Amino acid sequence: MKTSRLKNIIIAILALANACLLVLLVSRRVQERSVRGRAVTELVRLYAAHGVELPESLVPTRDVQPASVDPSRDLDAEAAFAAAILGSCKKEEVGGGIYRYAGAAGQCLLRSSGVVEATLDRPVGDAEAFFESLFGDYGYAALSSDINAGSGKVVAARRLPSGAFVFNAELTLTFSRNHLIAVAGSFVPAAEPEVREDGVDGITALVRFLDYSTASGEVCTSVTDVRSGYLLQSTASVSQHLIPAWCVTTDVNSYYVNMLTGEVTREA
Repeated sequence: MKTSRLKNIIIAILALANACLLVLLVSRRVQERSVRGRAVTELVRLYAAHGVELPESLVPTRDVQPASVDPSRDLDAEAAFAAAILGSCKKEEVGGGIYRYAGAAGQCLLRSSGVVEATLDRPVGDAEAFFESLFGDYGYAALSSDINAGSGKVVAARRLPSGAFVFNAELTLTFSRNHLIAVAGSFVPAAEPEVREDGVDGITALVRFLDYSTASGEVCTSVTDVRSGYLLQSTASVSQHLIPAWCVTTDVNSYYVNMLTGEVTREA
């Protein structure tokens, strides 16, 4: 048999094998979508049976969840953040993992857990422009604002480079007549979590929440949002620990489902 003919036969066999593998892969994906589709439909019906509206569009379809992460404390980033709030300031370590930054405008305390406490009186010119710039520089996104004529409060949440929010790492800035007078909340340094595929998925999280709601007597009539993100915890051994979680928002409150344990907690 000629070498060229043998090569053609081998190529044909390989092409046929690849085609078969492709057919199997497509068939498996179609089957997975079908199974998931039925699961979503049954979940929506289960919620309806309990008097809770759950739009199908809110049920997460991705199985990949973020992994937990322990951000390293970044004293340089903290100093820059304090300076962005106060303007020119000096740093002093006061013990217990606490640093105090003081300047002409006031002072800011930053703890190892990320807790921020600042009291000051700093003219900022334009309150909205100031907090938009600050949030943009440090990865926060505004959740609510009642700033009017340079006075009021704006609340923001930390958003990681992956786009996931740290749900309970909020930061509140208080303004009065275009003067920044207080900052309180959490400062979370930069972190880039990995992903995993063995955590609690979105469908399971919604089942866990419904079980929790029924057992605890928490009353709601609709689910308005479901998203993945993180919860910030601080322990004796780790100053900041980010745990992956689902946030289930209802018409009454928000609830967190731990992706590692399935535990459900109510937003404080």
